Amino acid sequence: MKYVNFCLAAIISLLLMSSSIKTDKTSIGYYPGEQIPNIVLSGLEGQHLDLSEHQGKKVVLSFWAAYDAQSRASNVQLYNYLKENEADVTFLSVSFDENRNVFERTVLLDKIDLNSQFCDENGTNSEIYKDFQLRKGFKSYLIDETGVITAMNVTPEKLKVLL
Repeated sequence: MKYVNFCLAAIISLLLMSSSIKTDKTSIGYYPGEQIPNIVLSGLEGQHLDLSEHQGKKVVLSFWAAYDAQSRASNVQLYNYLKENEADVTFLSVSFDENRNVFERTVLLDKIDLNSQFCDENGTNSEIYKDFQLRKGFKSYLIDETGVITAMNVTPEKLKVLL
């Protein structure tokens, strides 16, 4: 009888555990070695970001928001490093600020070239935000000339080695 009770308890436990497994499709993000998906957005000066137009060039793609101090600082550091070192790399930056005025003022305060700055005003509800699995601190990517991600969460120190 002990074995029957033990078997029943084990079966019930397995059934309870299996019912708590999520079956929703989760996004997987993008990682080094994978092709970066195309991103299309409008910029401050009426320009458009179409990532596919940058094929043939190395690109640093930075995701950030004014309300996230870590991502904002990282964005500025990457921009300044590439500008100071005259690296043959295109810098593109996507903000997830829902308030366009906050985004515009932040870019002006940070003294970043407006032509490299784009804003997805859908914020954390953005498809880009969800597809890339962005969280606090966001992410940045180094993309090679063929559109393949070569590094993730790049910093000026990492760029010194990679470029």
